[in-house]
Amino acid sequence: MQTILVNEHNVHIVKQQNTPVVMALGFFDGVHKGHQQVIGAAKRKAKLLGLPLAVMSFFPHPKTVFSNEAIDYLMPLEQKAKQLQALGVDMFYVVEFTKAFAKLSPKQFIEQYLIALGVKCAVAGFDYTFGAKGAGTIHELQALSDGRIAVEVVDKYSLHGEKVSSTAIQQLLKRGQVEEVTALLGKPHTVKYARDKGVLPYYTLPESGAYYVTIVAGKRAISQRIVIDGTHIQLGQDIIFEECAIMFHQRMEQLLPISS
Repeated sequence: MQTILVNEHNVHIVKQQNTPVVMALGFFDGVHKGHQQVIGAAKRKAKLLGLPLAVMSFFPHPKTVFSNEAIDYLMPLEQKAKQLQALGVDMFYVVEFTKAFAKLSPKQFIEQYLIALGVKCAVAGFDYTFGAKGAGTIHELQALSDGRIAVEVVDKYSLHGEKVSSTAIQQLLKRGQVEEVTALLGKPHTVKYARDKGVLPYYTLPESGAYYVTIVAGKRAISQRIVIDGTHIQLGQDIIFEECAIMFHQRMEQLLPISS
């Protein structure tokens, strides 16, 4: 899979190297089950049309651009790319979100970032918006492109009557409900941890408490209990990996100290 960084300074160069694609549109933080529905629909359309499957995402989060607000991400871009590649994506476009980009009208976004990148069919969730202040909707995209881009809209994906979304997952993490998060992600919530740095950037820890986890380093996997205190993780003294992945399975009823 190709990962292609795009901004207002290089989009004209990227345009010269484009190829016709079916493109899934969204932020895709966490690549949860709702995102997988969108990408799956785009994959089927790409196969039907005989075109490569592309995904367009954005970075950083718009809130950091306009308010300098700290944003909790479910995963960094490199992890998102791995998840997308595993889903069969051929090209991953990462558009730099800037104040200049945010001012583009819906038609300018279509011309400069969809038509220019060879999009023949756009696939997105029912509530996807684009252009300045989200003025354009996925339902309007085909008309705004003067029919040059076909559109497929994916209906809301819900579990237990609630829409599956990155925001919902973040809220569950803040309450420590990691089992519910697993249901929405389709896999356990995972963070990367380094002994000298702590939790690596763009990962979010669940609420303080004790959790059953699997710690993965290289080919080794260890299941055990850990304790989270704010942004600090207390690992067992037998855990000596310099860097590892921590997969959260279940929150314990009581917060108990790790025995030495």
